[in-house]
Amino acid sequence: MIEKIFILENPKIEGIENEKKKIEELLKSCGKIVENSPENADLIITLGGDGTILKAIHLLKNEKTLIYGIKYGKIGFLTNSPENVETKIKNILSGKYRVERKTLFELYIKKNGDLFVDRVLNDFLIYRRGIRIVDIEIFCNEEKIMEFRGDGVIISTSTGSTAHSLSAGGPIIEPNLECLLIIPICPYTLSIRPVILSSEKSIKIKVLQGGKIIADGQREYNFEGEEICEIRKSRIKVNLILEEDFFKKLKTKFNFGK
Repeated sequence: MIEKIFILENPKIEGIENEKKKIEELLKSCGKIVENSPENADLIITLGGDGTILKAIHLLKNEKTLIYGIKYGKIGFLTNSPENVETKIKNILSGKYRVERKTLFELYIKKNGDLFVDRVLNDFLIYRRGIRIVDIEIFCNEEKIMEFRGDGVIISTSTGSTAHSLSAGGPIIEPNLECLLIIPICPYTLSIRPVILSSEKSIKIKVLQGGKIIADGQREYNFEGEEICEIRKSRIKVNLILEEDFFKKLKTKFNFGK
């Protein structure tokens, strides 16, 4: 039963406050509680693009919370059309919706006795900080599987295969497949190619010079010299309410298959 709802909007979008107010009034007219934080919410409604959904996932406190994104941004691959939004929200409140459970991956970096942890739906980007390329070593379950010099590497979930990974030449992966994509960025060699691994594998990445890691295009962490980070599947999954199926989205957003 959905009783408590939190609304997360992208404040950079013109007119978004008016849209938020309309939805708040609709929810209250249906006898629902509009929360000031996502902590106790049964449902999070995002107003924006995919970045707003990714921010909501980072704020998520309860694995059972539903997330429904309404597209007011640009691409919006994880969001839904704003057409007939009042009817759609009423249907969701009455239990008429389709949920896709999305796998998350977590990052762990130990430094000076502290543990830095982050979680993503789409990807981690490890990239050079300056003008010089970096040396990267990648291990799978402690076995080194590749090393190269280049601009960086993308570690992507199957959901993230239509995000940064796609722009870097990675394959399109059906999002319900639990796997991990390794996409080297501009490797200075002909022998390094993208790799798809089981989501049950533990991936360790060693960056031999200072670089940075970006989580879901939202948060940034700097490597200071040689550091090792570990990436593995999270025990937590995200419940996204989606109206269109995956291949229909590919056709409408990217003109795929035509």
